[in-house]
Parts: sequence; structure tokens; C-alpha cells
Amino acid sequence: MTTRRKFLRAGLGVGLTGLACHQIWRHGHDYVFAENFAEVVPGKIYRGAWQKEWPMRRIARDYKIKSILALAHPYDAAISVKERALAKELGIKWIHKPIIDQRNMEVPKTVYEILDETAAILNDPANYPIFFHCHHGLNRVSMAQIAYRTKYCGWTLEQATAEVASGFGLVTANHGPDYRTMVKYYEQNVLPYREARAVAARAAADSRTR
Repeated sequence: MTTRRKFLRAGLGVGLTGLACHQIWRHGHDYVFAENFAEVVPGKIYRGAWQKEWPMRRIARDYKIKSILALAHPYDAAISVKERALAKELGIKWIHKPIIDQRNMEVPKTVYEILDETAAILNDPANYPIFFHCHHGLNRVSMAQIAYRTKYCGWTLEQATAEVASGFGLVTANHGPDYRTMVKYYEQNVLPYREARAVAARAAADSRTR
């Protein structure tokens, strides 16, 4: 065999090996590594994408997850059924609150009502440590995080949006709600809530001074 042919075969072997490694990484990555996993509140609240079984088991073990909050997919979708079964096996409470437009449902809720319920779940210490996710871990989880930060942590919309933008970027959805929805949520659900709490606090203070 000539030296040239040896080099060609060696080059071809290296190329095929590289291609195989790339495919293994591409298709096996999600089965091994947690996708878009991040800590929101240390020891309490974690966010991410829908995880394959191995990464989810590792997250549950390492962070002692007590609750999973799923923000995407129908209840009876295969992806939901599988995660629900895993949660049951691990003794984890599985909560399903898909952030979707429900106008075509028999008893619809607005996106803002769903965000309120989601924020309340994230604020409930009985659920800690909690892992919340949508499919890719970018859009709906960010909306839920902004809802939680603004309604229960006293953050402004700008502060909450900046936190998400710096960590994951702001994703624009072609169909359905995205971070832009949070402007109306803030005006409609957060600011009146704060004002009502302030009025109640002033009334309580006045009654104590009488």
C-alpha cells in the first residue's frame, strides 16, 4: 500500500470517528446532562427544561427535590405521563400548570390567572425544594420566574426581566405568550396586589394606634 493511500485511510478513519463522536454527543447529550438547569433561589427553587430520566434523577437526588412544576404539554401527553410516573417513583409531588391560551377550553383561565397560580406555587415553602420547567427551559419558565419575582419578592418588572435576560436571554414566541405578556400581567395582577396589601397594612397600623 502506498504512503498516499495510508494517509487517505488514516484521514478517513479520523473523519468517521469525529462524525461518530459528534452524533453521540448530539443525540446522547440530553440523556446525560441536565438541560438549561439553573438555581433561582439557593436550596429552594430551581428551573430548567424537561429532562431525560437520568438527568432528572440526578437533579432530584443532588438537590433533594420535593416538587416538580411542569409548565408545558397536555396532562395525557406521553412526555407528561413519563415524568409523572418518575416523580411518583421518586416520591416527588408532580404539579401540572401548563401556561397556554385556554380560550377554547370549557372552563378557560386567562394566562394571567395561570401565572398567578404558578407564582403562588413557587412561593409556597411546602413545595421546596421545587424544580419548575417547560419544554426547552427558556420561555414559560422565564415567565413564571418573572411572575414570582414581581409578585412575591417585591421586584420591579425591569429587575425581574433583567435577571432572566442575563441568564437565558429573552425568547420571543411566534405563537402563544412570551416575556412581553408580563407587561400586562405586572400592570393587571402585580401592582393592584401590592396596593391592596399596602392599604391593608395601613388599616392594620391605624387600628393598633387607636
